[in-house]
Amino acid sequence: MTTVRFLLPAVALGLALFTGCSGSSERAGPGPDPAAPLREVGDLLRAAAPVPGRGPAKLADLTRLEPVYPQAYQAVKSGEVVVVWGAAMKGEGEVGKGGGEVIAHQKAVPTEGGHVLLNTGEVKQMTADEFKAAPKAK
Repeated sequence: MTTVRFLLPAVALGLALFTGCSGSSERAGPGPDPAAPLREVGDLLRAAAPVPGRGPAKLADLTRLEPVYPQAYQAVKSGEVVVVWGAAMKGEGEVGKGGGEVIAHQKAVPTEGGHVLLNTGEVKQMTADEFKAAPKAK
């Protein structure tokens, strides 16, 4: 009887841990973060700026930083992320001085919506209409 008294709670605990808390068999578990490449692109653009206040002018300006930011570099090179060339990321002191302007975005954003990178470093989800209306970095 004592064995059953200890065994029953142990089995119940094991079942609870094994099955989890969700009644649904579908889980939205952790997966790749679709905004991660854009955050890295922001870091890449900031690091590649030739002088403060000016951004890289072309893909070749990013090549030297490919080993440091491989995911971002490949996203830009492949066209998955579109960059506004020549536009600069805001510096740390400028970030709080107003809203951001779109400096990079996923390729499908103009037609389907998706994630955009603002020159403040913030990544936002936008619809295609929101993107069309959003200010673009220059």
